[in-house]
Amino acid sequence: MSTTTIKRRILKRLAKEEDTRMLKTIDMLLRDDTKAEAERRRMIEMAVRSEEAISKGNVLSLSEARKRSKGLLKDIAADRSVIRTRMLS
Repeated sequence: MSTTTIKRRILKRLAKEEDTRMLKTIDMLLRDDTKAEAERRRMIEMAVRSEEAISKGNVLSLSEARKRSKGLLKDIAADRSVIRTRMLS
């Protein structure tokens, strides 16, 4: 596939894209010159998203966060146990 074909395909998809977050992410990827700049931009983006979530009230109490984390860790451990059992069988 030629460079021109790839560019056309990307431009068509971008023209159809409506999701602002997706467009911002693509823009961020295209702007990143160095790993340090990429990390800095990601940190800023996460801070902005966090502030938006907090302002909307999308937050968890510490106890709810701990409860969810423990549940997730138990699920991961259970999945590993199943995989390990299958591998040993």
